[in-house]
Parts: sequence; structure tokens; C-alpha cells
Amino acid sequence: AELARAVGPARAARLEAVAHAHLPVFHTEHCVFARHLSNGSSYLDCGHACTRHDVRLRDEGGRDNLVLADMGCRNTVFSAEAQSGVVVGKS
Repeated sequence: AELARAVGPARAARLEAVAHAHLPVFHTEHCVFARHLSNGSSYLDCGHACTRHDVRLRDEGGRDNLVLADMGCRNTVFSAEAQSGVVVGKS
């Protein structure tokens, strides 16, 4: 509400605030999908396993962190625990 008041009614209508998201932990050029789910070694011969499989890397705390591949075959690992800007309770 504070942000909407600060930017004014015209711009507030186009405003979208992300309050809860799984943040990227790291990016890598190494393709986890090609390495572990295909016999290929690059996007030319991997069979694009990233379009058919859901991959998560388990950390030392036992949390499963989602891995997604982008169009350039780079992998991004996202935190298993979402970061939240939502405050619950009285302020």
C-alpha cells in the first residue's frame, strides 16, 4: 500500500510486487541434465532432457533445490526455501 501511494494511482495500476519467491542460488555453464540424463555432452546431442525431466539437487540440510536450464543450456539452481517479504502479524 505504501509503494502504491508513493508512485501514484496511474502507475500503481501497473505495479506488481513480488513478495514470495525462490531465489537463484547459483548459475553454471555445466548442464546437469546432459551429464546425468543423457549420453550426450552438449546441446547438439543431449536430446534436451531439460524439457522432459524435473531435476533437484539435495543440499547438506536435505532440502531439494530446483534446477532449471535456460535457452543457452546454462543451469540455474534455485533455493528450496522461498524468500518472503510478507509480514504476518501486527506491525
